[in-house]
Amino acid sequence: MNDSLLLLSSFIKKPKETGAVAPSSKSLTKEIIKNIDFKSSRNIVELGPGLGTFTKAILKRANLTTKLFCFEVNRKFCSYLNKKIIDERFVVINASAEKINHNLKKFNVKKADCVISGLPFLNFPESKKQAIIREVKNSLNDGGKFILFQYTNGLSKLLQSYFSKVDRKFIPLNIPPAFVYICKKQ
Repeated sequence: MNDSLLLLSSFIKKPKETGAVAPSSKSLTKEIIKNIDFKSSRNIVELGPGLGTFTKAILKRANLTTKLFCFEVNRKFCSYLNKKIIDERFVVINASAEKINHNLKKFNVKKADCVISGLPFLNFPESKKQAIIREVKNSLNDGGKFILFQYTNGLSKLLQSYFSKVDRKFIPLNIPPAFVYICKKQ
């Protein structure tokens, strides 16, 4: 099954979990990637990598010593990622975003330098949104970044309640158009 069909099929079966009908565009990927400090990042976490659009771009730019931990709840996506991306820096974890710290400890990682997210927060109840964002904040080093995209701009207030600095940029060249949020932990 080709990439787009796998994504569409997963969206049709579980739209609240998958959250996207098409892979992220080059414009969205470029905006996400440009906000990562590749020089100093040793541990990067990606939430909801799907078919690995951001994953592949991160691995192209990351240092040889950087680890990329991808948290994905969809088993088919986990299997796909493990088959398509062969890189010793890359780890797929079939677990929810509420379990970041628990799983990083298994790899002797205390904190992440950056967390990237493609999770469909709009589809989650408020309690789950807060649990994930709290877990992200607790998993980051001081000065670490939480970089995420959403198809709506309604997440600003919630992010501002957890992070000292939140910037937002609109990316029209994506299907559908998206907002990128860059949150910094002080």
